[in-house]
Amino acid sequence: MKRWSLINNPAWIKLWNWEYWPTLAFYWPMFVYGPLLALRSRHACFFTAANPGILAGGLGLESKYATIQNLPAAFCPKSILAPRGQDLALILEEIRQAKIEFPLIAKPDVGYRGFLVKKLDTPDQLRAYLSQYPIDFIIQEYLNYPVELGVLYYRLPNVEKGKITSLTLKDFLHVTGDGKSTVLQLIENTPRALLQLDRLQETHWQLFKNVPAAGERISLGVIGNHSKGTQFINGNQHIDAALHHTFDAISIQIPGFSYGRFDIKCNSLEDLKQGKNFKIIELNGVCSEPTHIYDQTLGSYFRAVGTIMKHWTIVRKVAAANHRRGVAYVPEPQMIKMLTGLRDYHQKIKAALKVE
Repeated sequence: MKRWSLINNPAWIKLWNWEYWPTLAFYWPMFVYGPLLALRSRHACFFTAANPGILAGGLGLESKYATIQNLPAAFCPKSILAPRGQDLALILEEIRQAKIEFPLIAKPDVGYRGFLVKKLDTPDQLRAYLSQYPIDFIIQEYLNYPVELGVLYYRLPNVEKGKITSLTLKDFLHVTGDGKSTVLQLIENTPRALLQLDRLQETHWQLFKNVPAAGERISLGVIGNHSKGTQFINGNQHIDAALHHTFDAISIQIPGFSYGRFDIKCNSLEDLKQGKNFKIIELNGVCSEPTHIYDQTLGSYFRAVGTIMKHWTIVRKVAAANHRRGVAYVPEPQMIKMLTGLRDYHQKIKAALKVE
């Protein structure tokens, strides 16, 4: 039986656990601090010089597929671009040629925070999914590595060694059986899972009546995003010389890259430190968050906000160094045009969601 209490109230859970607070709650100081950084840089779009090889420095306007193409091939998952409106037969042929098998991952070429990222098991599911949204998608192989993590790294231009400022370990959404409760009851009494109940009713309803054995772990997600219920765990204590060496070696091979977060799937953290058995599923630029801040054991909400501001100070430092070497800032009118395009893009998606 469901145990009704404050723990079962989604609004209460979100109120008292700041990791679930809206984005604005973490970024409101940037409405003041951002302009101060811009004044110091003498340009409103100072951040665009942080990564010359990524559109607008990686503010979230860029093609993720284009960014993937700049990564060392040995560390990239098999991926193709499925342009909007392309015939499914052609997409399936490209998937075959790329040796991508089902299940696979589909995600928007321009996206953020796991929005519309989905694991698809069959060609029919792929057809239905791509037909819903008038946007370009990346089709990527599904990697069955047991560990997923995020590494935020920066390196000043013309310097051999960089610095890792954030390591986030990810624990995918799950419940643990007690030998008597159904999966649905376990979800209803697990705050992190309860917040995902609407989505789980569509994706995992077939498990709801099962009664797992005591201690049995029931996986409820394979997408490593906080918005999908994944728990972000501060892993900064694992940052060491070996991990720095791995990312120094990777970053030096990426043209026009100085600052960003690598989203990684690997066999183990130790393997990653040795530079083996891992793939980079995504690389984000200046929009990258130090996602370890969403581990509430790290400290207070104000410490999380301060960490974001600290990282934007680093963005300014990196961008200024690149600018001194001749990298131009994106002109303000051009940036306004790009942001307007992004707004229109989001409106297309919202319209498609309403039709769905």
